[in-house]
Amino acid sequence: MVKAFASFPTRLKAVIVGVPLVGIVLAGVAAAEGGFGAAQSWRWLIIPVCVGGVLLAERFPVKIGPEQKVNLGALPCLLAVLLLPPGVGPATAAVSVLAGNRLVRRSWVDSSFNAGNVLVAASLAAMVGAIGTVDRDLGAAQDARATTAAFIYVAVNLLVAVLPAALHTGRSYVELARQAAAASWPASLTLAACAVSIAVLSIEAPVAAPLPLIVLPLIYRMNLAILAQANANDQLAGVLTAQRRFLTDVSHQVATPLATIMTNLSILRRSARGGKSGQAIEDSVAEAERMKRMLGRLRSLAHADEDVPLRRELVDLAELTADVVRAYAAQAGTSGVGLVTEVTAQARISADKDLLREAVANLVDNAVRVSPRGSDVTLRVARGAAGPSLDVIDTGPGIEADRLPRLFERFQRSDSGSGLGLAIARRVVERHGGTLHVQTTEGGGSTFTIELPEAS
Repeated sequence: MVKAFASFPTRLKAVIVGVPLVGIVLAGVAAAEGGFGAAQSWRWLIIPVCVGGVLLAERFPVKIGPEQKVNLGALPCLLAVLLLPPGVGPATAAVSVLAGNRLVRRSWVDSSFNAGNVLVAASLAAMVGAIGTVDRDLGAAQDARATTAAFIYVAVNLLVAVLPAALHTGRSYVELARQAAAASWPASLTLAACAVSIAVLSIEAPVAAPLPLIVLPLIYRMNLAILAQANANDQLAGVLTAQRRFLTDVSHQVATPLATIMTNLSILRRSARGGKSGQAIEDSVAEAERMKRMLGRLRSLAHADEDVPLRRELVDLAELTADVVRAYAAQAGTSGVGLVTEVTAQARISADKDLLREAVANLVDNAVRVSPRGSDVTLRVARGAAGPSLDVIDTGPGIEADRLPRLFERFQRSDSGSGLGLAIARRVVERHGGTLHVQTTEGGGSTFTIELPEAS
């Protein structure tokens, strides 16, 4: 621990040592100003309540979001500040936090800083709004001071807590404070309001004082729900990872025997032309080719699902479209379909060229298969309202309305194809921060539009 502290930058060391020292000074000022006397003897019970509450809060942290925890220890600390004498409340809160931090095996450096942070916030709050030690009738002014004190405690605690992070990472203190406030203010203000309500009611209407604690079971139930959701997400992530691994393994394992089958079929096709056997071989070759394409798409889908960084480069959509047209010219010619390119605007994007080409190729492959002989498939590069766009337009039979909601889901097969091409295209486009959508008319063809962000 000493070696780790010695390696800290000088300013960070000053903050870690200085915050507890400032807290001690402020606690002395609060004690001198407010004294050590309690108006009612029952208030001294707040000391063990505070210590026990903080220990439980540290031992069993509560989540209020997938990546967000709330420290319920702020509630007993605020009660100590508001109900105990100013000379006792801040010290009680700080000692409770120190004990709680050590219980969960935080280092002495972290524990001392956190306790010092609480001591600073608690001392300032106690000087503003410790609930009256003499007058039983509090009045609106005292209620307002208690509310202000709770807000000061929450705000100072947060502002001091982000100091070490800002110094250690070199990031903007203001930005870190803003992010911390945005993430924690609902929970912090809820606990502060709960503490003020309990403190005020304990003086004015003791029987009703526990009522604000009804929020704690709600937080606990929410915590259970969030933990269950987190476990479900982890299980789903594991299933998806296994699925991707399975797709990759299957496509690789089947590729070699499939290549052998296709080679043997080619030999048989040359030696047995015509007749029933020749036709059977031609059918087998066609099915083998279809399986080869499907395996290729399985590999593409597994690759598109991986979270590896995209190999981005500056891509001209007109050039990429021309590459796809050249690659599919033979297939389109065999089907009697023409490929037409229209470039209405220059469009360059930052993209993984190979992945994006695969997405466009899948759209073109679908368009060629559904278009009637003698028609054209048009690839249009344009500029839409959101940025560069690429349209793949066919004159096929269109898409039935009941298929549209699930059109881009995996293995949603049409009359032809594996049901993977559109899923791959959408996944690739989404990884590039773009969108893929379709406009279709039954009997009038379809237009698939890729919209992508402009290259910076």
